[in-house]
Amino acid sequence: MAVAQVRERRTARGHDARAARRALRAEKAQLLRWRRLLRARLDLAVAAYAPPDTLGAMSWDILPEAQMALPHPQELLDAVRAAGESDQVALMQRLRLLDKQLAEYEAHVDAALEASTQRILGAFAAGQGEDDDAR
Repeated sequence: MAVAQVRERRTARGHDARAARRALRAEKAQLLRWRRLLRARLDLAVAAYAPPDTLGAMSWDILPEAQMALPHPQELLDAVRAAGESDQVALMQRLRLLDKQLAEYEAHVDAALEASTQRILGAFAAGQGEDDDAR
């Protein structure tokens, strides 16, 4: 992934810290998106197995007019049920495993991102900052 690509990028002065940081930030953005998708899918799998309470059941006396705007509970359940997966428990276990793997990878990306930031700050502190056009 981008972490391996960053290690290969070199300039005459060693690592190009800004390019490394840009690549790591892009990788982090993609990683966060995949984690959100997995967690959303997990939420849907759980909802199909153990659906949330019916909306409006606890507030019918407080918001009686709003009850008419609510979709039918079965419509909501049908919308969140995952099609094609018969074993919901296996699906949830698989999604949790994938999320755990992504979390471990995220820790590595975070560490590399922090290290590249520290290299940039160190270069600025030492007076070796590149010109502003490189940003």
